[in-house]
Amino acid sequence: MSSPATAQERDDQPSIGATSRISTIDALALGLVGLFAFGYGMLFGWLSLRRYWGYQMHALDMGNMGQAAWNTIHGHPFFFTNIRLPWQLEAWGTTTRLSFHVEPIFPLLSLSYLIHPGPESLIVLQTAALALGAVPTYLLARDVLSSALAGVIFSLVYLLFPTLEAMNLYEFHPVALATPLLIAAFLFAYRRQYLPFAVCCLLAMATKEEIGLTVALFGLYIAKVQSERRIGLLTAVAGILWSLFAVFVIEHHYRQPGTLTYLHTRYGYLEGSGHGIGGVIHTILHDPRAIASHLLIWPKADYVRYLLIPAGLLALLAPEILLLGAPTFVLNLLSSDFHMYSGVGDNSAELISVVVVASIVGAARARQLLGRAVPARRATVAVALYVLLAALVTQNAFGYTPIGPNYAVVSIGPHQRLADRFVSMVPPGAPVSTQDQLDPHLSSRHYLYLFADTGRQPPLVPANDVVLDISAPEYAQPLPDIHAKAMELLHQGWGVVAARDGLIYLRRGAGNKRIPASFYGFMRADQARPQQPLGGQINEMQLVGYDVARTDQPNHRIPNLEYNIYLRSHSSHPGNYIPVIFEIQAGREIGCSMSASLYWLPTTKWIGGHTYRVAMQPLETQSNDPGMAELQLSIQPGLTRPSCGTAWQHRGALTSVGTQTLSW
Repeated sequence: MSSPATAQERDDQPSIGATSRISTIDALALGLVGLFAFGYGMLFGWLSLRRYWGYQMHALDMGNMGQAAWNTIHGHPFFFTNIRLPWQLEAWGTTTRLSFHVEPIFPLLSLSYLIHPGPESLIVLQTAALALGAVPTYLLARDVLSSALAGVIFSLVYLLFPTLEAMNLYEFHPVALATPLLIAAFLFAYRRQYLPFAVCCLLAMATKEEIGLTVALFGLYIAKVQSERRIGLLTAVAGILWSLFAVFVIEHHYRQPGTLTYLHTRYGYLEGSGHGIGGVIHTILHDPRAIASHLLIWPKADYVRYLLIPAGLLALLAPEILLLGAPTFVLNLLSSDFHMYSGVGDNSAELISVVVVASIVGAARARQLLGRAVPARRATVAVALYVLLAALVTQNAFGYTPIGPNYAVVSIGPHQRLADRFVSMVPPGAPVSTQDQLDPHLSSRHYLYLFADTGRQPPLVPANDVVLDISAPEYAQPLPDIHAKAMELLHQGWGVVAARDGLIYLRRGAGNKRIPASFYGFMRADQARPQQPLGGQINEMQLVGYDVARTDQPNHRIPNLEYNIYLRSHSSHPGNYIPVIFEIQAGREIGCSMSASLYWLPTTKWIGGHTYRVAMQPLETQSNDPGMAELQLSIQPGLTRPSCGTAWQHRGALTSVGTQTLSW
């Protein structure tokens, strides 16, 4: 790859006598890059740790990552036990990460647990790696554009990528490390330094099974553009063989028989009436409309835009570089799982690298075009300032820094401190069963289960301790089942060790069978001041008001909505009622939210004249149509196991509790 610098630019470069000046400029530029990277690392390290300390991370994936890391340094590589419930999830029932993803780098990353044996180590490691990606970005832009200024600006553009920031905040995933590694790999390939290129490629491939496909295209690029056929073709073959071996041999070997595959959960429509790869081929050949109906939707069109606009669409001027991300683009765009084409989360790690590199090469071509009208140095400055402006505008529209709309500092208050106390009560190393957001905080142990699984199937060691937080969102289990299983345990020889403010600690053999009144404190709200007051009455319930919070923004372009509904009954013997929040678009119900807490303290047990807070489950939007959705509250007679459809049929009178803009 020859430098795109023009003849005039080469004439403008300092002479040999100006070496000290070059060194000074480089030193100043690298100092600025280091300052940007340090600032990014401090900000996003703090924000990420706040998310963890504030109990905003989940069993999937921080919990199983933490448990697998702890087990790896204790001699049980990749072992974890918190995904054994039979969900509609790929590879459920497994006890190894190798049945989910093939990440050979994991034992190396787990060494961070020797410094601190908890998820914080992985969070800090991920943040540091992503921050350091600014350095190869600077070096590549400086080399390609022959400008330290352009290098500094592109390093800042890299750090301002909303997709990068969301990935950083979204718990921990080894594939995040592929982003800086692939940028470094391209830098070394550009410089024809093939030994460090190979090291970066090997490390990147070790972060996740599909990265080998991206590396393979790097190899083909080297073979074609740099005429290094032997090195390029060897890289391509190695990358393809690795990905095929990882998916069809390693993952297949470790996946539990009868469980779901990624092909089924994320590309099931491609199988059509067939099964497996054969069904996919049949669909491609005979039913292209099925593919078009999943591909030609607004969120996927916006996904491409979302990836390209942080660098001002300059990547479009380097289409051959963008093609290096073709395997991941295809996998994400064909998927029926909206997480894969949201542009947030961890599914676009390698695409960030490709877009950054393509934008740098595209900037060189834009400068060349502009250089026909203005001097080369002015053209360089103009292009650099343009891409910086694009990055700042995009950050203001979608970003996670203080100038972006998704900037959020997680609150850590009395309830989180109380949760810390409950977590610390569990004996170190003891098998434990817990729920979603408590799970990562109990992950430094050999056996960890997600309630209602308590690990009572040999050869596992069963959990005799259960810690739940009923005030927090629940994941995976149907709402009534959490309460029913807990009550079942209390009738089977378990007892209450402690219970307060929605947190409850059960232990097998404990004598106390009574749940104290302090447990229900999280629902009592006589002194509360809701964000939005309401008036009126539905059935026997007076509508006092509601709070709403936007949550899980690092993994949802349209954030989840978590509501607290405040109700008061003036009856001394109120009936059984449940609040339901419906999300309605164009008169059609597209989602709903209910509450787990009412299974523990139903309205029939409320004291007349008092106000109660009902915590609703997160409302997740999955509509593919842009527009505006209405949020409407219904208070209806309690149902045993209401579905959204059943609740919609019984909705009765509705009260507005806000709107949600559906845009990507």
